[in-house]
Amino acid sequence: MAVGRIVLFAFLSAFTSLALAGNEWRELSREQQRALSPLAGQWQSLDARSRDRWLRMTDRFDQLTPEEQSRVQGRMRNWSSLSPKERAHAVDQYRALRRIPPEQREALQQRWQEYQELSPEARERARKDSRKDRNSKKDKDRN
Repeated sequence: MAVGRIVLFAFLSAFTSLALAGNEWRELSREQQRALSPLAGQWQSLDARSRDRWLRMTDRFDQLTPEEQSRVQGRMRNWSSLSPKERAHAVDQYRALRRIPPEQREALQQRWQEYQELSPEARERARKDSRKDRNSKKDKDRN
């Protein structure tokens, strides 16, 4: 019985160390560190699941064009600048968008692209109009 526990403990210890290998910043390859450089300052505070997701992304990073690499790293910088509450909100929005039928998602992407092409002043007007529409809808729903 004691031998079985020792063997089990040894196996679990070895498995755990293998699972955690490469998760410390200093243990990442140079290529992984380069790809994940926007996250370097926060790497230690990321949970294991997040680290694993980012590490899986590095497998494809070198296959991206320089422009795509830059875009991915920009998104990493944006993500790392969010508070935990903002991140949770972003994840919720992403999940909600994934549930939208593909045709509606494409229409939404088109509207987003059109919005991005507006001047800063026009965007501000659009935001104000959107707030007014939402507030008026809330008022109607209450009555």
